[in-house]
Amino acid sequence: MNSHAEDDLLLVAATESDRTYLSRLNLLTDTFGDEFGEVTAEFERDWLYYLESWNEDKGGFVAWRGRIPAGGVWLNWGTDEFHGFGHVEEGIPELALAVENRYKGEGIGTALLEAATELARQKGAPGLSLSVAAANERAHRLYLHLGFEQVSEREGHYVLVKRF
Repeated sequence: MNSHAEDDLLLVAATESDRTYLSRLNLLTDTFGDEFGEVTAEFERDWLYYLESWNEDKGGFVAWRGRIPAGGVWLNWGTDEFHGFGHVEEGIPELALAVENRYKGEGIGTALLEAATELARQKGAPGLSLSVAAANERAHRLYLHLGFEQVSEREGHYVLVKRF
């Protein structure tokens, strides 16, 4: 099989102009990839944290497969008073990640997680956290395989952290 430029994966630093796409990915995280799925009751509140308060200085990446956006990851630096579902402690950013359904199983999630881990290290964070629905067994296994450890469980979600 020949490799074509349109098949290559490229991770590009997320900027303000990516906010609309990150918003789409945030929807996919809320509906477990179902574009037509019902959003949770907390969607609006979560959007304020995961997207309105995000800026490119906090960090993130958009994955591209050729000219098609394939997914993304972005870091959120919460406080004890204002944080997301996967918050562990101040100073450890929580990541938000989604991969477009058409690209699941192609290693894009792994590439995004590795890039987010390196970015958090570069920013001086002592670790990285996330939350995953207990029903999302595939993602949970991936996170454990990549060195995340489960630290709590609440409301059908696992909270995991990877300390550096």
